[in-house]
Amino acid sequence: MNEAKLEKQKQNLVELGVMDPSDTLVDYLQASYVERLVGKMGPWKQGWAYFTEERLIVLTGLLADNIVVPYRNIRELGKCSQLLVPIGITITYEEMETGKLVTDKISMMKRDKWIDFMAQKAGI
Repeated sequence: MNEAKLEKQKQNLVELGVMDPSDTLVDYLQASYVERLVGKMGPWKQGWAYFTEERLIVLTGLLADNIVVPYRNIRELGKCSQLLVPIGITITYEEMETGKLVTDKISMMKRDKWIDFMAQKAGI
């Protein structure tokens, strides 16, 4: 990934308040996420996933809360499908504000690479 593009994206994330200025942006890609409406159920929506050295950030758009998961808070990672396509990841983590365990689903290309990356960072 082009360093200038990464730096511009990092600046945007810092301005949004979802990334610490001392953190390093590793990569970003288009991703889908499950919008949590009632429990674990909800429709798949388009967004962007950003992998930093410290956290996963999924930008969800203007009307929904962004998903920000520090790797140290991840308790479990798994695989799932988006509809019938096996590109999904389930992430169970301790929510920063409440301390409750939450499970989110995101989907992206190269899922195994990103599961391995997050598992290594989380130490699981």
